[in-house]
Amino acid sequence: MQTLRAVLLLACPAVTGGAGLAAAQAVERTDVPARGVLRVTFDPRIMTWNDQFTDAGRMRLGASLTGDTVGGRYIPVVARLEQNVRVASGLSGFVASLGAGLLSVRQERRTYPMMAELGLTDRLSVSLMVPMVRVETRASLQFSNRGANLGVNPLVLNALGARGTDSAFFAQFDMALAQLDQQAAGCIAPPSPCAARDSSARWRTVRDALHGAVYSVGQTGSLFLPLDTSTAGRAIDTTIARIRQGLSVTFGIAGFDTTVALAADTLTGAAFEQILLNPDPNGFGYTSVPFVRNFRYRMGDVELAAKYRLLAGAHYAATVQALVRLPTGAKDSASDLLRQSIGDHQLDFEGRLTQELSVGPLWLNVAVRAGMQRPGTQVRRVAPWDAFLVPAAATANLRWDPGDYVGMDVAPLVRLAPEFAAGFTAGYFTKARDHYAFQSPQDSVALAARMGFPTSASVLDQGTSQRWLRLGFAVTYHTPGVEGGFSIEQTVSGAGLVPGATVYRLVLRATRKLF
Repeated sequence: MQTLRAVLLLACPAVTGGAGLAAAQAVERTDVPARGVLRVTFDPRIMTWNDQFTDAGRMRLGASLTGDTVGGRYIPVVARLEQNVRVASGLSGFVASLGAGLLSVRQERRTYPMMAELGLTDRLSVSLMVPMVRVETRASLQFSNRGANLGVNPLVLNALGARGTDSAFFAQFDMALAQLDQQAAGCIAPPSPCAARDSSARWRTVRDALHGAVYSVGQTGSLFLPLDTSTAGRAIDTTIARIRQGLSVTFGIAGFDTTVALAADTLTGAAFEQILLNPDPNGFGYTSVPFVRNFRYRMGDVELAAKYRLLAGAHYAATVQALVRLPTGAKDSASDLLRQSIGDHQLDFEGRLTQELSVGPLWLNVAVRAGMQRPGTQVRRVAPWDAFLVPAAATANLRWDPGDYVGMDVAPLVRLAPEFAAGFTAGYFTKARDHYAFQSPQDSVALAARMGFPTSASVLDQGTSQRWLRLGFAVTYHTPGVEGGFSIEQTVSGAGLVPGATVYRLVLRATRKLF
């Protein structure tokens, strides 16, 4: 994401053409290499975080599976199951729980940009920046069945046997309701009372809720069901027995004598990880067990830029820069849980204005940048931003229009010695909301058929607008042959989905005259 890339640019002391002084800077420099001079900069940076800023406040990355009741708050399939069980069992206060969990997550992003900048004239330069990116996630899950009232659907563990049992149950239930509807057809039209009509409507609601709980979509089976020994499981059995008795005694309809197969055992941590890997169309279908340490190392989005120095006075200098960010970064996968993106893989255009003001030992840098991100496509699982576990069936290839952005960096530093300077940094960044849409109406229909209900692609827009503020400090060092610098920054506030990151940055720079 662009927010993860838009960190403060720490540069090192250099000799500015007009000032003739060693200038400590902590944002993009205004000076350009002289004609025929090549300037190479190695600019590694590390970001680490274990929480994020959201519109609802700061939240730990592992909050979705942490608590005494791991259930429907962050798992939509459990939330829908909860509603169906409330109807089927008659327990309006039923709260679904997979158990108690503690998920610890720490994420890290290391970027290793190598930039070469060549001076075409004493005021104009061009540059190429190639970043290598390493993203790492460390996660561990402690899971307990304490307080659990859900288990694995028998259809997932034993598809043949359980499916035969449940198919017979629903076949008998449907046949009995069809006979009841035939009796209701002989009743006088409403508002006249009719026991058969009223019972059919009430019991069909129970049947549909129970079918939705067992099968979720089609006949492939939902992942979880109430435990047969739980309060909800016993209430479902009681409800079915009551319906069976009403059909037989009140309406003389026999042949409904089977029962639905509920979950027999609570969920263990190992079983939960296997559920996450389940490739079933209604399974989660993630590509690997996520609660371990894993990382990816890929090339990010390459940048091409041209820089022109407008002014180069004794105390003030200004530079403008035009930048193109190419879609060369590796694409992330919707099947990676706790995924981090290598790059946005979009064509971006960015403009920058950098200014420097020096008064005695004081040095102030101000840099403003604005970018426009071109539309493209992206494969996502269509669900709200806080849905932690989403079935693979929700995956769709969508049109994606990323929001444009503006950022500003300010760095007041003090030159403590001719070769050394230190000071503070502040960075502000804001990005407009992204917009998602289906590529065709057929894609929307296909997703609704897979999930059993319609979902708008715009549900992904929420949380994509971003705003953050970072504060930190920087030190720089300069000798005739070596330039170096170091900074530490912390995200102190944010909105949207913004990592609460600490940013460490080191800069090494060398120059060489080519012609």
